[in-house]
Order: sequence, then C-alpha cells, then structure tokens
Amino acid sequence: MPLLSPIELSNTEKLEILQRLDRYRKWQSLDEKRYCLACAQILDGDDILVVGGTRGTGPLRLVCPTRGCHSIPMDWVIPTDEVLARMSMLEQEEDLPQAQRV
Repeated sequence: MPLLSPIELSNTEKLEILQRLDRYRKWQSLDEKRYCLACAQILDGDDILVVGGTRGTGPLRLVCPTRGCHSIPMDWVIPTDEVLARMSMLEQEEDLPQAQRV
C-alpha cells in the first residue's frame, strides 16, 4: 500500500480519472483488466488506487494496490493470451516442490 491513503471516489469519478491519468492505455470501464509487470498481478480498474491531490501531497496519481508494489500506469499492460500463459507457468512453478524445479 502507498504511504498516502487512497482517495474515495464514485465509480464514475474513478473511471474519469483513469481515462485522464493513464496516458498509455484507454479505459472503457472499471471492469477492464491490466497485468502489473512489477508484481505480476492482474488488476481491474476498481482495484487501482488514486492518491495525492491538492489536499494530499502533490498531484493525483494512480498506483498499484499490491502491498509493496510501487508501479504506475506505464507498468500495466493489457493481459494478452501470452501474458496469461506466462502467469500460469509461473504459478505452476511456484506449486512445484524445490527438488522438481529445473
């Protein structure tokens, strides 16, 4: 979690902020998914935290909700079949006992 508390927003407000602040990918709804390259988690628009603002410290920012992850929109990609397959392989590797890993 970020050091700043996330700002509480309505769904409409949050979608508008995602559309305005994410210059890398378009958001049509809060249900859209993104894959965080930093923490390897799937996020949806509702998960993403909005922090900062005029009463916070500095401008509004979008941050990953994963604890200890400090990624921003440029680190979030649309989860293609290739990305989902890679995630599946990584999860399977994690499930294997240490002696069976290559």
